[in-house]
Amino acid sequence: MMLFGAMFFFGAGCVRRVVQITSDPDGAVVWMNDREVGSTPCEVEILHYGKYDVRVEKPGWEPVMTGRSANAPVWDLPGPDFFAELVPAEIESRNVWHFQLVVESDDADEVLLRAEAARDKVAAERAEAQADAPDATSRGLAEEVEAEDGTGTPGAAVEGAPAPVGVADPGLPQAADPGLEPGADPGVDPSMDPSTGPSRGF
Repeated sequence: MMLFGAMFFFGAGCVRRVVQITSDPDGAVVWMNDREVGSTPCEVEILHYGKYDVRVEKPGWEPVMTGRSANAPVWDLPGPDFFAELVPAEIESRNVWHFQLVVESDDADEVLLRAEAARDKVAAERAEAQADAPDATSRGLAEEVEAEDGTGTPGAAVEGAPAPVGVADPGLPQAADPGLEPGADPGVDPSMDPSTGPSRGF
């Protein structure tokens, strides 16, 4: 009880989540998730743990494009982090990322090897993303199918033969239709008496 009283008296603390980034040599520009965050050595304060896309560049040196993870300490995991926030002091969580740069080379073979390595890395990341994606095959989609009337079971086969689709019969003109008598004038309505037709005034 006294502990909680002291917490409220001095005020709750906060957790500062920091990523410390260094490189050899120094002075490389760093991007995290396509946002420039500074030049090495630098510290970046983050809000969330997880994986970040990182790019490190320095003129005359090979650029580094990779992914790095900012991991949470045990006391900042869901659950314990509630009590960490109540501590009346600032607590710091620090991840350290270091990058060893390589001198840029114009050798065609080395450039080709780097391109192949980058291609293989992208292919591996795509394969990993596809493996984590939900099943989009016909079997996976069938599991989400249910009869329209609600009596079916998701994933169950549809029973019975498909019902034939009726095609509207536009109907064919019959010989008894007006205007179709042999020799009839198609521009004159046969139901009208020619002697009582509309008069033409001049």
